[in-house]
Amino acid sequence: MVQDAKEEKPPEQPEEIAKLSKYKGDADRNPRDVFWEIAAQYLEKKDIAELAKKNSNRREALVNIGATVLMEEERTYRVRMPKARLAECVMDMVVQGGWEDALTRLLENLYDRRRGPNLNMMIAFGNAVGKDTGLVGWVKRLLAEGRRPEPLLAYIAHLGDRGLVMALREQLVFIAKSEINEPQLYALEALAPLVKDDAAVKKVFIDLMDDWDMRAKKVVLESLSGMQDADIGKKAVASYVYEFDPHAKGMLKEIIRNNKDAAKGEMGKYVGKYNEKVNKELMALAESIYGKKEAGAMFAKKEEKAGGVQESGKQETGSGKGEEAPKEFP
Repeated sequence: MVQDAKEEKPPEQPEEIAKLSKYKGDADRNPRDVFWEIAAQYLEKKDIAELAKKNSNRREALVNIGATVLMEEERTYRVRMPKARLAECVMDMVVQGGWEDALTRLLENLYDRRRGPNLNMMIAFGNAVGKDTGLVGWVKRLLAEGRRPEPLLAYIAHLGDRGLVMALREQLVFIAKSEINEPQLYALEALAPLVKDDAAVKKVFIDLMDDWDMRAKKVVLESLSGMQDADIGKKAVASYVYEFDPHAKGMLKEIIRNNKDAAKGEMGKYVGKYNEKVNKELMALAESIYGKKEAGAMFAKKEEKAGGVQESGKQETGSGKGEEAPKEFP
C-alpha cells in the first residue's frame, strides 16, 4: 500500500550540510530575502536606515529587485502591501541607505520611453523630494554630469513640481540649450511653467522657436502662446518665413497676432525680399492680422523704399545692382 503523502516526513538535512550551516554568514544571504526583510520593517513603520546601510554592498541588486517586484502582481509579494506603499519603501531604502549612485539605476529600471515613468515611483519620488532636501542635491549632481540621465529628466518633467524645477533651474536651462532629443525635450517641459516669470528661461524658449526638432518646437510655441512680449513677436515673424510645418505656422500666426505691434516692424523686413510665393504668403498673413488696407500700405512702402521691383525678379539698390530673389521658399 502506498503511504499517504500527508504522513510522509520531509527528508532530513544531509550531515555535511548541517555541519557547514554554522559557518554561513550574512554575506551569503539571498538579496531577495534581504529586500523583503526591509519591506517588512518598513510596513511596521520601523526605521530602515540601519538595515539599508548594512546592505549597501548589495544596493545594485536590491534596487533591481525593487524595480522588478513593483512590476509583478501584488499577490506574489511576500509582504502584503500596495504597490504605492512598496514604491515608497524602495525610494526610502535608497535615500536612507545613502545610495546616491543607485538612484539613476532605479529610475532607469522603471522608465519606458513610450509609456514614460512608472506612476507609483513618480509619486514616491515626488514625496521623497518634498521631505528630503538632500535628495535635491543628489539630483543636481546627477544632472551636472556629462551623461544626461534621460529617465531622471523624465521623472522631473512629468512630476511638474515647481519648487523642484526652481531648485534645478540652472541645470535644466543648460540642458535645454545644449542637448537634443529626449533630454532637451524633458528639460523644456520641466521649465515651461517658469517661462512667463523667468527672463533666462524665456530667452531659451525664444531662441528655440525655430528649432529643428518638431517636438521641442511644439513645447516652446505652446508655452509662448498667449504671451505678449515684443521679442517673442519679432522672433515669431522671423520663424514664420522659414517654417514649413502647418501646425507650427498656425501657432506662430497666433503668437504674431498677440504681438502685432512688435511684429509689424519685423514683418516689414521680409516684405518683397523673397519670391512671389513667399511674398503672397506674407501678404496674406499681414492682411489677416492688420487688415487689407494697412497690409497694402505696408507692402507699398516697402517697395517704394526699395526703389521698385523689376519684372526680372531683381530689386534695385542704390548702387544700381540687383539681388536675385530666391527661386525656392524661402
